[in-house]
Parts: sequence; C-alpha cells; structure tokens
Amino acid sequence: MDIKSLIRTIKTSPLLTPLLVLIDLVLLTIDTLAVLSVGHVKRHPKSLLIIRVDVLGDYLLFRNYLMVIRTSARFRNYTITLCANVSTRTIAETYDSDIVDSFLWADIYKLSTNPVYRFRFIRYLRLQGFQVVFCPTFSRVLVLDDFLARATGAPERVGCLTDFVNSKQWEAWFGNRLYTRMIDSGGGIVFEMERNRRITEGFLGEPVAVQPLSLDEGKAKPVTLPQPYVVLSLGAGQDFRIWSPNRYAQVTGHILEHYRDYQVILTGTHAEKPYSNAMSAQIPDQSRVIDQTGELSIAELIYVVSKAQLLITNETGIVHIAASTQTPTIVISQGKSLVRWHPYPPGFETHIHHLYPDFIEQHRDNLAAIAPHFNPESPFTIDSIPVERVIAKVRALLPVQQGVD
Repeated sequence: MDIKSLIRTIKTSPLLTPLLVLIDLVLLTIDTLAVLSVGHVKRHPKSLLIIRVDVLGDYLLFRNYLMVIRTSARFRNYTITLCANVSTRTIAETYDSDIVDSFLWADIYKLSTNPVYRFRFIRYLRLQGFQVVFCPTFSRVLVLDDFLARATGAPERVGCLTDFVNSKQWEAWFGNRLYTRMIDSGGGIVFEMERNRRITEGFLGEPVAVQPLSLDEGKAKPVTLPQPYVVLSLGAGQDFRIWSPNRYAQVTGHILEHYRDYQVILTGTHAEKPYSNAMSAQIPDQSRVIDQTGELSIAELIYVVSKAQLLITNETGIVHIAASTQTPTIVISQGKSLVRWHPYPPGFETHIHHLYPDFIEQHRDNLAAIAPHFNPESPFTIDSIPVERVIAKVRALLPVQQGVD
C-alpha cells in the first residue's frame, strides 16, 4: 500500500479513528515545538500568504483567482507568497511568477510522515512573519491547511467552512478555531470553479467574476512530435478511476486503422508506466504509437496537450490542462464527485466531453438532483462504460479521413 492509499484508509476507517487522533496530536506537538523554538517574530506589514497545498487539478481551478487578489483594492500593494504543493511547482513558477512575489513549496506527504521535515518547514514558515494568511481550500485537511495557518501566527487568518470530505467533523470544529475569520461559501454541491469564486469574493469583500481557465501555450516547453496526433492519458492516481488498458487498446486500434495519418501519444507519470506498457503490448504494430509516459515535465505536457487534435483520458488533472488549452477532450468517468469537479457547466469549456455510466447519462438534464449520491464516491465502476461509446465519440470529434473511412 502506497502512502497516499494509507492516508486515505486512516482518514476514512472508523476503526482507525484513535490512530487518526494520535497522528493529529503528534503533528500538532511537532508544530508547537517548532513555533516555540523560533521565539518572537517581527511581522512584515502588507504581507499575504495564500495556502493552497492540494494537487494539480485543484490548483488549475484556483490559479486564475490569484490575479483577482493581486489587483484587488486591498492587496494590490501587498507582498504575496504562495505556499503550494511541490507537485505544482513547474506550472506555478512558469505561469504565475508574474503574479506571486515568492513561493513556498511543501511536500505534503513528508509533512504528514517525516517529523524532521515538518519541524524545519514549520519553523521556516513561522519566521516569515506574515501579516495575513488566506486558506481558500474548501475541503480542508486539519494537519495541512489548518495547522499551517496556525503555525504562521499571523494576526489575520482567513479560512472557509468545509464539507467534511477531508476532515472529520471534530477535526473541522477544531480547525475552524485556528482562524480569525471563516468564510461561508454556501451549501450544496457546486462546480469547484464557482466555489473558488465565492471563497475569493468572501475573502476580498468585493464582487468577483468567474475566471475561466487559461494557459498560454507560449510559456510551455516545446516538444517535437509528428503531427497530427491523439493523446491518451491512461492513469488517474486511484485504480477505481482508471479505464482498463485493454479498452484503451481497442480505442487505439480503431484510431490507427481509421485515421492513418494520426499518431497516438501516450502520457502520464512514471508511476503510470505499467498502464501504458499493458496497453502497448496489445497493439501489434506500434510504429505510430509514441510512449511519452514518465518522460514529460508539466511544461512539456501542457505543450503536447495544446497541440493535440484530441485527448482521451480518465477523470484526472490533465482534463483541466486541456480545458485551459482549448483541446477537444473525451473524459471517461465513473462519476466520483459529480458536479463538483465535472462536467464543466454549460457555457464553460464546451470542448470537454464526459462519458458516464448509463444512470448518469439518463439524468444529464438534472445532474444536481443525483450529485449527492456521487459525492464523495460513485457506486458505479468505470468499466461499465463500453468501448463502443468512446469510439463513437472519437468519430464525432475527429474529422473522417477521405479514402480511409
């Protein structure tokens, strides 16, 4: 079991609640010792820390609000520091260094499992002397978002009421008391981009419009690949969100047979290499299949996605990259976190096409009514989505080549 799965098990199993309490207390003690070791800290006036330590998709749906904060009436003359997950470092430094004055990178798994790393990180965080701290994460994590805000000692610490997805109710109750002000972004399940708008508006105290996603491909790192091509991203971080390599192989076979000018590019993290290997093993002629799994940086991935004729993927962070680069995309999803993370609402990113199990498809006109049954988990398996539906969507989105099909 990897560290991510272990943490998830501890957070969700009622039988492991005593262990969760013990872990929270140990990490709080480490933080307290780190803070005490610093002593008095000089506060820097007009300094703002934004804590956003979740993963790529979360960051992409929030990052456009950084400019809103930067240009707001209150904070336009502030020094802004972003404390973010190290996994988003490339994209943040590439695209947002002209908005944010400095970055503070956190390895969230080390913060949870490595006492020495956490002690040093908290000590450094405390020494910065921030005046204002803003934690815009809706599904807060006590030992990350809340404890980091507390450790700064900032006179003004602003968070938002949570939904208990990543916190037990007692954790949320305790975490709320570590802030000086809490934002109520409203109840119900809403798309995350709208949730971020509400939270940012509550923080600034002024009207905020929805900020559509955008990534300037001119800032991405060019990669030389034969055109035209379709990108397949086979991983998703969690096994239940991954359509089987066998099914991706059947879709790939259809593309290779009916779109003979096209290449197929495989992408993903190094940890997702087994999926691309399993799929490639089922393709007899791999001369037009280029496996870039584990080979691309985030800046290169953005470029590759931006130049693709089509992306086919599971529900994962690359979807929001494609939304930001206007790349036509087919998303195969079993419905987890419906409405909150997908599909994009009408009028936004209409080039992103989600394919769901039949039950969800039958309720397309009123997803809000069934969304509570899919948050945070879906009762359906991803393999309930047949290959034929994906191929039909490919044929609808890719131009048919004359003389081939």
